[in-house]
Amino acid sequence: MKRVLLVTTEPEGEESYGHLMIAEALNRARVPFWTKAGTVRSSSELDAALEIGGIDLVHFVDPQSASFARINRSYAAVGSLFIDSPNLSSRMVDDLDLLDLVLVESEVLSSSLKSETWEIGTCLDIDTFSPESNSKSRDYLASIDDDSKMLVSIGTDSDFQVLVAELDKEIVSDCNFIMMNSNEMEHFFDGSDRIIALLQHSEVLLVADGNLYHPNLVLHASASGCPSLNCNSEDPREWMEEFVRIHRDWVRAGKVPRFPDESAIENTRKTNGLIAYGHSIAEAYSRL
Repeated sequence: MKRVLLVTTEPEGEESYGHLMIAEALNRARVPFWTKAGTVRSSSELDAALEIGGIDLVHFVDPQSASFARINRSYAAVGSLFIDSPNLSSRMVDDLDLLDLVLVESEVLSSSLKSETWEIGTCLDIDTFSPESNSKSRDYLASIDDDSKMLVSIGTDSDFQVLVAELDKEIVSDCNFIMMNSNEMEHFFDGSDRIIALLQHSEVLLVADGNLYHPNLVLHASASGCPSLNCNSEDPREWMEEFVRIHRDWVRAGKVPRFPDESAIENTRKTNGLIAYGHSIAEAYSRL
C-alpha cells in the first residue's frame, strides 16, 4: 500500500468540497493501493513529514498550496484544480506548472496550464442528494410552492418569457416555474436543504441559455432523481415536446409528484460516486 500526503492552505474545518472528497476517498479505501499518510498545512509541516519518510506521493489539493513545493524537490507531486477553485494568479499557474501532474475536475481547466493534466471528473456524495437516503420535505419550499401546480426548476439565468414563449399558455399557467438563478431566489437558496428539496420535488429541471446556478447542477439533479431538459437544442421542438409529455404524465397521474428516477440516481453513483472517483484518482497516481 502506497502512502500519499495531502497538502493544503485551508484551515481545518474550512476545507473545500474537492479537498474533502479526495480525503474521503482515501480514508474510506476507495483509492486502490493508496492510503492517506496525513494532511499538512504549511511548508514547514511538509518538510517535517518528508523528513520522517514513508511518503510515496505528495498531493497539493488546492492551487495556493503548490507554492510549498521546492523547485529542487526529490518527491513525486501532483496538484488539484476544481471548478470552484479561486481564479489563478500568474504565481499559482507557475507553481502548478512545476508539479508532475495536475488533476483537473474538467478539461476546460487545463487551458491555463502548461503542465501535464489528468481529468478526474466530479465527485458527488450521492447519498446527500438521493431521496432514498436523505429525503427532504416539500415543506422546505412552502413560501414559493403551490402544490396545485407542476413544480419546474429553471437552472439558468435565462429570459423566462423567451424560454416559454412557444409553450401552450394553459401548460405554462399549470406550472410553478422556479428561477434558481434569479435575484428573487438568491436569499431563499441560502442553504443546501432547500436546493436539494427543490431538485427532489421538481418534475423537471430546465437548462437554457445563460449562467448555470451551479456548474454541476445537472449532476445534482440526476443524483436527486430529477430529470433535466436541455433547452439549447437547434430545434426547440425537441425539448418542448418532451416537456409537454412530462406535463401530460403529471396530469394523468392526478397532478401528484413523480417518483424519483432511480436509474438516474444509480447511473450518477456509478459515474460520479466515491468509488468511481477513487478509481480515477488511483489511475492518475499510477502515472507517476
